[in-house]
Formats: sequence, C-alpha cells, structure tokens
Amino acid sequence: MQGIISMGGVIAYLLAGIEKMKDPRKPSPNTTYSIKDAVLSGFSLFFIQCESFLEYQRQLHSRKGRDNLQTLFGAIKIPSDNQIRNILDKINAEYLFEVFRAVYQLLKTRGILTQYEVLDKQLLIPLDGTEYFSSQNIHCEQCSHRTHKNGTVTYFHTAILPVIVSPQQKAVISLDPEFITPQDGHEKQDCEIAAAKRWLQRHKEQFDPFGVTLLGDDLYSRQPMCEEALKNNFHYLFVCLPESHLTLYEFLDYSDKLGEVYSFHERRRHGRDWHDYHYRWTYHLPLKDCSSALNSNWFEVTVSRRSDGQVLFHNAWITDHFPQVDNIIELVSAARSRWKTENENHNTLKTQGYHLEHNFGHGAQHLASFLLTLNLLAFLFHTVLQLLDESYQRIRRLLGTRRRFFSDLRTLTTYFVFDNWQHLLDFMLEQFDPLLPANSS
Repeated sequence: MQGIISMGGVIAYLLAGIEKMKDPRKPSPNTTYSIKDAVLSGFSLFFIQCESFLEYQRQLHSRKGRDNLQTLFGAIKIPSDNQIRNILDKINAEYLFEVFRAVYQLLKTRGILTQYEVLDKQLLIPLDGTEYFSSQNIHCEQCSHRTHKNGTVTYFHTAILPVIVSPQQKAVISLDPEFITPQDGHEKQDCEIAAAKRWLQRHKEQFDPFGVTLLGDDLYSRQPMCEEALKNNFHYLFVCLPESHLTLYEFLDYSDKLGEVYSFHERRRHGRDWHDYHYRWTYHLPLKDCSSALNSNWFEVTVSRRSDGQVLFHNAWITDHFPQVDNIIELVSAARSRWKTENENHNTLKTQGYHLEHNFGHGAQHLASFLLTLNLLAFLFHTVLQLLDESYQRIRRLLGTRRRFFSDLRTLTTYFVFDNWQHLLDFMLEQFDPLLPANSS
C-alpha cells in the first residue's frame, strides 16, 4: 500500500483501519448499517466539506441507482445522521490512530519527511492543546468542566493536535491526537501536560531515537515535562519566560556577569528597512532551585527595526540542543515555527471549511472525539494528496484557491456519479475552463 498515492489510495488507509474495529452492538438480524457505512459516511462530510453530502447522495441514488458515497468512498448504504451518531458514539477514536501512523510511514518511505528536517535531520513537532467543544448544557462522561464564580458550569472537550512543521514548508502534517479527558483512577481533572506525556509514551517507538524536537509554549518548559521528553528519546525546545522561571533567570544574570552568555548579531533587509537580529545563549541553567534540578541550555532573540530601534519581536527558549554561532539562527527559526501549529493547523481547521469548533454531534461516550479524529484525517489526507498526487496537484493549481476547489468538488458530486476518484479528477481537468473566474480564498 505504500506505493499508492492517489485519492482512492489514501482512503484505502482508512478502510484498513475500519476493518480492525469491533462492532460494539449486539449481533442482530435487524442491523441495517455496518460500522464501515457509518465511519465512511461521517468521514465523507469532512473530506468533501459539505454537511449535506449524504442527502445529495441519497437523491443521486434515487435517480441513478448508485451514488458517490459508494463509488468514491466504498460505503454500501447511507445511514441517517442519527444512525451515524449512534454507531460512532460507541467506538473509541483510538481505532483510527493506526491510520495516522500508516500515512506517516508512507510519507517517510516516499522521502517527503526529509523536506521537513532541520537541525541535522530533526523533525519538529509542536505540542499544543485546543478546545473543540463547549457548552453549559450538553455534556458527557468524557467532558472536562470549569465552574465559574456565579456557580454555572461550562463543559468542554480539548485535545492536543500534534503536527510536523518546518520553517521551510507551508503545509503541516497531522499526527494522531491525544484527548484531554477524565482518566481512570485519577481524582484530579486531566490537563494538557498530562495528555502530552501520554502522547510521548505512545510515540516513543514511532520515531527515530532523538530524531524529533518537541516545541511548546511556556507551559511545557517545566522540569517534569523536559525530563519526560528526554526519557522517551525526544529533544525539546520550549518557550521560557522570566516570570515563570525565576531561578533560571537568576543564574542567567550571574552567568552574564561572568561573561558566560554568548551573543551574535546580524542585519537583514526587510523591504526598504533593515532589521537587527540580536541572539544570546548560554548553557547549563537549572530549571528549579534544588539539588535535583535539570540543567538546560537557554537562548533568545531580539528583533528590532534599525530606523527607529523599535523592538519587533523577542522571545527566549530552553533546549537540550547545544546553541552556538553555527546553529543559533537555525535554532531560533525552528523555535519560531511553533506558530505554524496555530496558523496552519488550528486556524485552518477552524476557518477553512473543516469547522473544528462546530458541534457535529456530542454523544454520551466517544462521538465528539471520533468525529474530531475523522476531521483530522480528512485534513491529513488532503495534505498528503497535495504532496504526492500529481492529478490532485494539477487541479489545485488550476483552480487556484482552496474555496474554489471544494466548491467544485461539492457541485460535481451533487449532480454526477463518478466511477472512482481518478474519474472525478480527470473530469475536472478535462472540463476546466481557464476563462472562468476563480473565487477568492
């Protein structure tokens, strides 16, 4: 399967994952819809980015005797929305995690991941939590909650959505999520750091030992998280703020007085102006005030405009990498690429048709997390196709914008039945009229 790079090929990875799912329902001759029908039906909504896709396929089937859910996705029957929710609510989203790993191996085999390597063949993976459901009325056993001063309670779902990023690459590559949810045997509410540690433990065998550098905001730059990263064979590169690391910055001031803080300066042209980049770094600063403190290396960058001296950017980080003149620019570039998880991942999922924060269904058990995972897979599959499928790449270039592509995809699958994905893409390429104006993205 590793050699297949078509639209049908990537969906085959999902089909392989579905085959391993156990049906939670009791055997019954009255069972009308299979797990496969339910999962593929739910996935198709995210992949086509059309909430009405299933209804359009029912209408197509009534007219033509077949539909695109069958020919493009491989489902047999079209369940209703409620039937889909009832079936998926009982299935743990972890069954889908192997699909992410299979796609990762495909990209690794195809050499795509080498395009993302920095810092002497390191992959960068930011860890960042995001909320994808919130309500003061609807809740389930998997919900977290917060109680407000007025006594009201907000129930919510949050997950860590790791991605592979690179300063040189616009696209991010989604990895399987980790859900922040009540844990068996724990009285305290689950939190982002605990979820991040679980994710590390689950993935320590997937990546080459110390072939991944984890990125994170100041929440992550505490000793327990850094130790957990090293224990599981990951490098780390986390934001480190003075107000949360008093001991470290006291030692930094002392090292500076001893002349043990090193610096480097460069100037870059930005339009008509010049920007000054001032880098500083030092080594072996303790993360807390005790004999068992973990020592970490520290570096910072300050970017200012030469014309008026205004500071445009400043941040500092801790890392187990060894900063020096030869790599400090690359270290800062890698550290700043953490923002791609917000700009290219979270924002895309929230504002570019995936509707991450929309309540597609909450359920009583696993529905919310299962639907989120299907949404992430849809995003991942489109990313993979953009990287590997020549027909997909061509039509995306011709149509120009994401909005135009999905608009055409929805329209065509509403009125025509295609034998397979290649038939659909060939039709789009053959019928493309360059005189037609493309919608703005």
